[in-house]
Amino acid sequence: PAAYYPPTSATSPGPAGGDDGRGRDDGGEVLMGMKLVSVRSRNPSAFGKSTVPATVLLLDAASGEVNAVMGGTYLTAARTAAGSALATELCLGARGWTKAHTDVTVFGAGLQAEMHIRALQEVLGNGLGKVTVVNRSAGRAERLCAKLQGEARHGDEGAGNHDERTIGGTDMDIVLLDDSDSVRRAVARSDVVCTTTNSASPLFTSEWVRPGTHVNGVGSYTPLMEEVDSDFVAGRCHVLVDTLEALEVGDLRRMSEDSENFVGLLGDVLCGEATVPTFPPEDGGQLDCTMFKSVGTAIQDVVTARTAVEVARREGVGTELDMS
Repeated sequence: PAAYYPPTSATSPGPAGGDDGRGRDDGGEVLMGMKLVSVRSRNPSAFGKSTVPATVLLLDAASGEVNAVMGGTYLTAARTAAGSALATELCLGARGWTKAHTDVTVFGAGLQAEMHIRALQEVLGNGLGKVTVVNRSAGRAERLCAKLQGEARHGDEGAGNHDERTIGGTDMDIVLLDDSDSVRRAVARSDVVCTTTNSASPLFTSEWVRPGTHVNGVGSYTPLMEEVDSDFVAGRCHVLVDTLEALEVGDLRRMSEDSENFVGLLGDVLCGEATVPTFPPEDGGQLDCTMFKSVGTAIQDVVTARTAVEVARREGVGTELDMS
């Protein structure tokens, strides 16, 4: 038997709210919360559950009491995908995107992949073109497509590594990750590529990506993980991140705040403090793509959870418990 216990840590609402969390000097709201998250790669195959289960707690900033507990798995996926969709809209918009149909390739077939497709549908609307799901196994990808389209897949069970279906005017294509030729073709025809896996090695190469492509990378979160080829990122992409901690991830190993192609935080672009360059490159250089790298931030979790709790209370969803 063994026991592990990390050192105790403490925090407060900060100087803006005072130690008792009663409020800020400028009258703004003080929010407190935390997210407990695990990474279990065997969850999908062993238990049919998400790879990254999470729980979010919200606290009363004044009393320190927990006032809400909620499942954070769906919440995390939704807010992550919303950030990617917003970055996609900003990057394509800055490049004068006028194409009627935007083709998308998504690596992975879990909850993050599902939410990214849904979020891009919200942003692109009828402009969403072909959606290709690239995954290690066909079964999970098939279930995702069936769920999104509301219809079981067409064709023979033994169709092989390539399965395509057209439902409701939207093409959905399944490609197995080990079918490199089909993966290359999917990436080469895509306007937007999303990586939502826990892969430690690049899922595609720079040569496969056509000029003008936007990439959303959300799966890697350590210096040893590199979903998106770091040479491609450094050599061809204008890069936005959700937080500066993203610069520590393997995908961005060749990037820094001082890099010529580092645009800044997504929030900087929203506030007008940074600008996504136009396309094609005015100087004729090699930076002909954009990338948004997300590693997550507790600020988004807490704010999103607060909004969800407000809606739940208004709609009478959830259970009120007296824990005093």
